[in-house]
Amino acid sequence: MKKTTLIVLQLTSVLASSCAADKPVDPVKSELESAAVCCERYEQFYFQPLKLLATESFTIDHGSHAFLFESGKSYFKAFSLPVAAHPYSVIVSSYFVDKEKRSGEPYIFSPVVMFLDADYRVTRKVDNGIVIPINSGRSMNHATLEIEIAMNPRAANERFMVIYTTPALLNEMTILKVLKTSIIGVFEDYYPVHNAPIGKLQVNLTSWRQ
Repeated sequence: MKKTTLIVLQLTSVLASSCAADKPVDPVKSELESAAVCCERYEQFYFQPLKLLATESFTIDHGSHAFLFESGKSYFKAFSLPVAAHPYSVIVSSYFVDKEKRSGEPYIFSPVVMFLDADYRVTRKVDNGIVIPINSGRSMNHATLEIEIAMNPRAANERFMVIYTTPALLNEMTILKVLKTSIIGVFEDYYPVHNAPIGKLQVNLTSWRQ
């Protein structure tokens, strides 16, 4: 049987250039820095229930709750997980936002996925992984940063899930691999995209992929 740890992590990030001091997402970062925290402890979070085989789309932005995590302050979204008799997968998708008016540049929310047990103790965090450029075809509108995590109810008492980001990730960039056409044919080009404290995401609970 496969382990219940991360089975697919298509999370791409590279360090931003040290000369890029002023980023388009800096005003949004400033909003986060001044945002009031909602709670003092994890058990005070509102956990939205998730069902098996359900899909939930949501936005994390200045209207979301903020919390001072061990790694730093972040907006977040919290879910309660279903009681399941068989293993399943949690898939977290984050979408590239192209030329949002707030920043004038594309950005993406690079997520950390944290799990808690019934007593709100941290059981594990998925916050790093394979560094590879994300394929976007000919348009970033079709590109998705995706994390798939295997859940085995018999191996851990993981009842809650929290999605947030970290200051370390906000200081990095995600790389898109885009196909471009020239007079000599089709070639690959690479575009760095700023990681932001806000973004558009989706969570899906699906059958475990063997």
